[in-house]
Amino acid sequence: MKKLLLNITMLSLLLLISANCGNSKGPDLSPEASRKTLSNLPSWFMDIPSKDGFRYETSTATSQDLQMAINKASLDASNKLAGQVKSEMNGLIKRAQEETGLGEDSHVIDQFSQTQEQVIATALQDWKIAKKEIQEEKSTTGRIYRAYVLVEWDEGAAQKRLLAKLKSDEQIYTAIRSTELYDEMEAKVEKYREKYGN
Repeated sequence: MKKLLLNITMLSLLLLISANCGNSKGPDLSPEASRKTLSNLPSWFMDIPSKDGFRYETSTATSQDLQMAINKASLDASNKLAGQVKSEMNGLIKRAQEETGLGEDSHVIDQFSQTQEQVIATALQDWKIAKKEIQEEKSTTGRIYRAYVLVEWDEGAAQKRLLAKLKSDEQIYTAIRSTELYDEMEAKVEKYREKYGN
């Protein structure tokens, strides 16, 4: 009986030890922001820069791997930027409908919408990391990297591509060339050309 009780106790102890050893966690990749973390924020992170003809977005991410932290933060910032641009482009489509007098079912508006989406999808691939800062943080179970990124997107270059594409489609060009929207796009492209000589 004693031997059985001893075997059960040893087996229970062995199971308890192996269960605790098998549950090894990596570092906490989303630690609570410490005062040090908050005081070390890059100045551009909370006060996003503004420059005529450009869009900016920031993000931060953590990882045990430095490059992974940068990639995660960059992807998040570019996704936020893409969401803003897509929302504005939907507004442009609605405005084109109103200014041309063409309804939602119009073939021309459909073409305008498709052209715009193709150009913007291509243009959003042209964003770049304007600034980045890496900080090493301590976690309860190890070290992690926190990446702060600021991405920049050249709005003028995208407008130039969109306008060129619209001009190449005579039906769309004829429908929108007499609108204020077209004049505004032309003015933005002219500013871009003056700035970069393109």
